[in-house]
Amino acid sequence: MRSPLLWVLIVALLVVPWIEFWLVLQLNWSVGFTLVWCVGAAAVGWWFARGEDLTLWTELESDIQNGRVPTSEAIDAMLVQLGAWALILPGVISDAVGIVLLIPPIRAGLIEPIRAFIRRRWVERG
Repeated sequence: MRSPLLWVLIVALLVVPWIEFWLVLQLNWSVGFTLVWCVGAAAVGWWFARGEDLTLWTELESDIQNGRVPTSEAIDAMLVQLGAWALILPGVISDAVGIVLLIPPIRAGLIEPIRAFIRRRWVERG
């Protein structure tokens, strides 16, 4: 049986770009507007991404490997980083995901479910 992560990767690399392309065609945006949208979203994503460093991922991995659930602050920072990277990627769907992840009340609502998932999936299984 193949890993679920492999299927996620296949969909992310092969299916999502085609859906993004189809969606831009359906929106009937001009080439100029599409370029401005992509560059603007990437600039906003970069602005948010520059505030976080990549040691966050090392800390999260270390916590999980040592049987600890990451703190709420670490999960929040991870969600900000994921939102920023989603904005940097070109595409309407990735931009929507990025914008949603950068809204503080939505991030706050995601923190505990993510911590519970980590606890069940990696920490309690040991």
